Amino acid sequence: MDLEQQLRETYAERLAQIDMTGGDVDATRRTGARLRVRRRVSVAAAAVAVVVAVGGSLLGTGRVAVGPSHDNGTWRELPAAPLTPRANAEAVWTGREVVVLGGETQPCPPNADCAVSGGHALRDGAAYDPATNTWHRIARAPVPVGPGDRLLSAAGRVVLRDWQRHGSRLFVYDPQTDQWFEIRAFSGSMGDLPSAVDGRVYGFVGDHIAMYDASRGLWTELPPDPLRPKLTQRRITATSSGPVVTGVPADVPRDGSVAPVVTADVYDGSSWHRLPATGQVGNNAWFWTGTQMVDPEPGSLDGGQVDGWGRAYPVGGILDPATGRWSPLPAAFTDHGGGADINAAGGRWVATYGQVYDTATGRVDTLPHLDGAPSYGVTAAWADGRLLAFGGATFGAEGTALSDRSWLWTP
Repeated sequence: MDLEQQLRETYAERLAQIDMTGGDVDATRRTGARLRVRRRVSVAAAAVAVVVAVGGSLLGTGRVAVGPSHDNGTWRELPAAPLTPRANAEAVWTGREVVVLGGETQPCPPNADCAVSGGHALRDGAAYDPATNTWHRIARAPVPVGPGDRLLSAAGRVVLRDWQRHGSRLFVYDPQTDQWFEIRAFSGSMGDLPSAVDGRVYGFVGDHIAMYDASRGLWTELPPDPLRPKLTQRRITATSSGPVVTGVPADVPRDGSVAPVVTADVYDGSSWHRLPATGQVGNNAWFWTGTQMVDPEPGSLDGGQVDGWGRAYPVGGILDPATGRWSPLPAAFTDHGGGADINAAGGRWVATYGQVYDTATGRVDTLPHLDGAPSYGVTAAWADGRLLAFGGATFGAEGTALSDRSWLWTP
């Protein structure tokens, strides 16, 4: 799951619904600065680049360690990947390997507006097997892959949603045969944040939800959600309880007088039902841990105009779709941790804003810095409790320097 991309793709939309004329403006700006990196202006719904800032101290010899990761939370550099230097690649854990695909050779610098030419995104990829500590090449993707595209893991396969260039076409990569194929039974344009669990991929197609069963290669359209008031600003999260649609009820006033508290509808396989309203006003980047949904965006909003909602509401939170119970994020996770700003979520783990959150135990740790790593466009993915970081870009007076280095961190 590309957590950073989800956070940034929803930033502009969410703030547009909230009156920010007063209140804690500085806090709002700090949150925005973490999310807002650059705007790509060549598409109607701007795709936002994955930008990851890192700095600090790694094993400083430059030599590659090939043994198992230590359990003290330090990084180790991996053997060289069979990929050229690049930034903003996409990565996903298949259950056995981390697949790294595509990326850019001319990434957009931070805080800059860049048009997407489409000519600088790559198609090649590689897979890293942590059991053998080795990389190997995989078949080239059928289309260029870069920011705005989406990789999902389903039944040991990789599902690619190609958004920027071909109108939400979907492709599947089978690691067993090292082949790509297009999902041709799909009709309509899938929304920008599909979600997968247990081999099933869910996504919005207009007002409806379509489900792709990767094991059987079949599409199913779910019954429309009949619950009222209808939810707006919707996000979908695949869970073991069924697909969960989060959003803001349509009857919430848009004048900033009432907090747009997030509500969730769940489809259990036979009918829709609505959960109690959560206590958060953000609906950014939910991911499924196996037992609960987590939106890891820190911070809070009070509605502006001197506490316009009467109190501050958290932007992120934790939701159990089976019981409907919502809870805030741990207090230790609600501010920047001062570590490596690498962003990824997978399984029970989330790394963001310099911290690592273990959702199973509630423990929050600082993510150690990486010395010599690029400043932007680093790709990250969790691999069965280990965090892989690859590539990236450094922008300087002499131009852009791309990286093909990779590292692994074990909690």
